[in-house]
Amino acid sequence: MTQQQSLPSIVTLTEIEEIVSTDSFALDLIDAIKKGFLSYSSGGFNACPIQTMGAPPMAPFSGRGDDGNYQAQTCVKSGYVTGASHYVIKVASGGHPFPHNSGLMQLYSQSTGKLETILLDEGILTELRTAAVGALAAQLLAPSVLMAENNGEEGCCVGMLGTGIQARYQLQYLAHVIKCRNVKVWGRTKEHVQQYVKDMTAEGWNVSSVDTPQDLLTSCSLIVTTTSSREPLLKYTAAAADNSIKHPLHITCI
Repeated sequence: MTQQQSLPSIVTLTEIEEIVSTDSFALDLIDAIKKGFLSYSSGGFNACPIQTMGAPPMAPFSGRGDDGNYQAQTCVKSGYVTGASHYVIKVASGGHPFPHNSGLMQLYSQSTGKLETILLDEGILTELRTAAVGALAAQLLAPSVLMAENNGEEGCCVGMLGTGIQARYQLQYLAHVIKCRNVKVWGRTKEHVQQYVKDMTAEGWNVSSVDTPQDLLTSCSLIVTTTSSREPLLKYTAAAADNSIKHPLHITCI
C-alpha cells in the first residue's frame, strides 16, 4: 500500500507582499530581529556556515558578460533556534548581471525533518530583514538628534549611500524608529539619484542629493551604506582630521 505523500504548503509572492505591507508587520519584524540577536548572543541560535556560489573563490556563473562589472552570486543560508518548532533554509540570488534579486525560503519541522512550507518571496523577505536590522541598529545606536521632533536641528539628517532597492527599504523601516525626516543621498548615476529623490520625497522625506560621499560625513548624524562597491567610498579619517565632522555620527554598513 502506497503511503499518501504530504505536500508542503506554498506561499506566493502576492500573498507575502500583502502581509508585509503593513506597519504592524514592520514593527513586529524589527522586534523579531532584536530577539534573534539576543538568542544568538546567548547561544540559543544555531547559524550554519554560509554556502556561496558564483563569487570568489568560486568560478563565476555563465552568461556574465564582458562589461567588467560582474557581481552575481547565490547564497544558501540556514539556521534554527534551539528548542523551536522549525528550521529554515534560504536561497537568495542577486548582483549584476542578474536582472533582479530572487530567492525563496524553506521551512522544515525540527521534529520530523520534513519540508512543510515554501515561501516564494523572490528575495523580498531578505530585503526587509536587512532593512529591519538597519532600523534596529539606528534605534539602539544612532545619535539622539535623530529622535527629536525638530527637523531643523543641526545634524538631523540621514545620509544614504546608494539609490537601489535597499536604499528605499532602509528609509521605510527607519521611519518606524526615528523622527528625523531629512535625507541626503549620493549615488553613482545621476538619473538614479534623481529618481530616488523623487520617490522618497513622495513618501514624506525631505530629500536632496550631494556631490560626493564625503558630503554626507559633514552634514549627517546617521549614514547608511547600501552600495555593492568593493572599494571604500567614505573617507572618515580625512574628514575627522580637518574637524569637518561637527556632530555625533553613526554609520550602518549594509
